[in-house]
Amino acid sequence: MKGPAMAGHNDDNGLLRLKIMGYLVSQAIFAVTELDVVEELVDGPADAARLAERTGADPDALRRFLRVLTAEGLFVEEPAGTFALTPMGALLRRDAPGSLRHFVTLMAGDAYQAWSAATHSLRTGEPAFDVVFGKPMFDWLSERPEASATFNAAQAGLVDLRLRPLLERDWSGVATVVDVGGGNGRLLNMLLSRTPGLQGVLYDLPHVVEDDGLVLADADVRDRCQVVGGDFFRAVPEGGDVYVLAQILHDWDDARATEILRRCREAMPGHARLLILEQVVPDDAVPHPAKLLDLHMLVLLGGRERGEGAWRALLAAAGFEVERIGHWARSALIEARPTTG
Repeated sequence: MKGPAMAGHNDDNGLLRLKIMGYLVSQAIFAVTELDVVEELVDGPADAARLAERTGADPDALRRFLRVLTAEGLFVEEPAGTFALTPMGALLRRDAPGSLRHFVTLMAGDAYQAWSAATHSLRTGEPAFDVVFGKPMFDWLSERPEASATFNAAQAGLVDLRLRPLLERDWSGVATVVDVGGGNGRLLNMLLSRTPGLQGVLYDLPHVVEDDGLVLADADVRDRCQVVGGDFFRAVPEGGDVYVLAQILHDWDDARATEILRRCREAMPGHARLLILEQVVPDDAVPHPAKLLDLHMLVLLGGRERGEGAWRALLAAAGFEVERIGHWARSALIEARPTTG
């Protein structure tokens, strides 16, 4: 007969095995996404055999993949052998608001390979990506347009989730907003579309802003948006009223992040404000996405997520004073002003 201690040990063993095998779930999500299983279910439930025929999957293998992902909450099976999307699974659709389709492709590809050398990051505090691919991630992406496009698309898919703090902010009295490291322009496009009269500057590396995938929806937005290529470690466009750094600073260690902030400070007039959309790591032992993302930034880029105290210290070192930190479901909005004197 098993005693209570042995039963508890067995429970821990099973839970730990599930955690160790967690990457199998992410790879299964990638596989059914790549074969367009999700897209085939957009119009309603479908039998697994017909799904396999439409997507080029092996029928038995597809049922087994869907069995796992049904247990994970991405699909429902009613009746037996017939599958439908759940609201969670629908987030993998190409046209879903806040779609994570490109994100799963990114996480299951280059990022997945980088994590194979995670021990290097643990030993050295340096990115594993450089060891696996031979150079820093952004240098590697700049030489591979297709991989760069996948990366930018994945980031754009996350914009919808983190933009709400900006959209609900009061933009009265603001003439020009500068999106520093704005990628393909999705964030700035959404902001200008919803704020008539607001002018924008999209600023990123030349190979990024020269890409055909820039998202500037209509003529009115294009007329109000200036696109500028450059290096934010060297300079940032001057004269804006508000400067936005959305998921940029977590890519870098404190020294490099401070450089970016100082370039922003140099470009900003005294009345301007800095808005930072990032995660704020809670000071507790409870699971939180920011804690996982912190490790991911380390392994890929040598960057980090930061707690509130670290954010305040980082901004102070670059010549800013934090005015407020607003916490939202998907991110935090940190508002800072240039210090005087």
